[in-house]
Amino acid sequence: MSRQIRERINLGLATASLLSAATWLVAFGCSDSGAPRGSLVRSGGCDPALDAACGSVGDSCSVNDDCSTGSCASGSCISLAPDCAGGDCGPSNGGSGGFDDTFLIDDLDTGGSGGSDATCVDLDVDFQRITPTVMLLIDQSGSMSTNFENGDDRWETLQKTLTNPQNSLLKKLDTSVRFGMALYTSNGGFGDDEDNPKTCPVLRNVDISLSNFSEMSDMLNDNDPQGSTPTAESVAAVAAELHAFREDGPKSIILATDGEPDTCADPDADQGTQAQKDAARAGSVAAVRAAYADGIKTHIISVGGDVGQSHLKALAVAGAGDDPNAEAYTALGTDALVAAFTSIIGSVRTCDFTLEGTVTADNAARGTVVLDGQSLTFGDPNGWEMPDDQTVRLLGQACERAQANASGISMKFPCDAIHIIPR
Repeated sequence: MSRQIRERINLGLATASLLSAATWLVAFGCSDSGAPRGSLVRSGGCDPALDAACGSVGDSCSVNDDCSTGSCASGSCISLAPDCAGGDCGPSNGGSGGFDDTFLIDDLDTGGSGGSDATCVDLDVDFQRITPTVMLLIDQSGSMSTNFENGDDRWETLQKTLTNPQNSLLKKLDTSVRFGMALYTSNGGFGDDEDNPKTCPVLRNVDISLSNFSEMSDMLNDNDPQGSTPTAESVAAVAAELHAFREDGPKSIILATDGEPDTCADPDADQGTQAQKDAARAGSVAAVRAAYADGIKTHIISVGGDVGQSHLKALAVAGAGDDPNAEAYTALGTDALVAAFTSIIGSVRTCDFTLEGTVTADNAARGTVVLDGQSLTFGDPNGWEMPDDQTVRLLGQACERAQANASGISMKFPCDAIHIIPR
């Protein structure tokens, strides 16, 4: 991990891998004299022979890697050597004071007989942003070549909205959201006999990953509408892919379709009897509900006026765990399509950050969270909170800034407030 990356975390480029490299963290207790004592382990630091800016004890720093000791606390490089004046160097009882003598917060004397003279330095705490995974499931059926009322082609409008690098939301979030894409259709459902085998649904995929905007753009631009709309089977297929994807973070499907669903068994259900239409609709809702049961939300965008509003609402409600207030978006033009994708993707991006340590509820307010140089207030509707002992959550305007264009965030806790988790 480079020093520059550690100095300023770019939220627009934050990924789960940014802070995933194995690193040693530092934690301090306090000696009776008030000097920091004891070390958990170290981060490795910098090499003065290779970096003229590498700091020694007492030099200013921003992160652990600024210091040759591998430890930055309260803006200064500090020594890892524990204070063994009292003869107790933590669990090893008089150890050498080197890196083999490791201390957990619980094992350190954080008060001592010095009373108010005892102090604990603030620790720069490592963390990683929780990265969402979003699968774009896009209807490629023949009706997607139909024009909107303003004359714009549905498919071309979708292509321009998602693939223009100047204003595409997929491009903007290319490195902070894991995207996958699947175009779905069928060529008349299942095959008729052994001489006429058919696959249903037909899915053209871009694998889930960060930084795959180019691949998604190429697939959208290289394909044209054709075939029918096996929505239920397609939702089930991408939900299975998401379920098997083992990265942490919330998972979602964005289903963009322009017409009533068909099925693989009944590829003309949308043109059939009311019973056929109802069966295809029910199958789609059931697939969305099953995905939710596996922890996968589904968001609905209608890119045409051919889908019944009651069916869109049923899909949205099922995709949100039967929440009656869930919204299905209807986007009959570029602006509406951009607004729908912006709203949905904004809602699936989290403002949660996982600490490399635990903080009890009564110590949470002692932390400091700084966003783009501005200190945020704990418990404020536009500040931050800790919903559990390892998660920092930005709220209100702070969350909106982090999702939109904030470029740096840092977190500190006093040494006796956080229990660092050994790596």
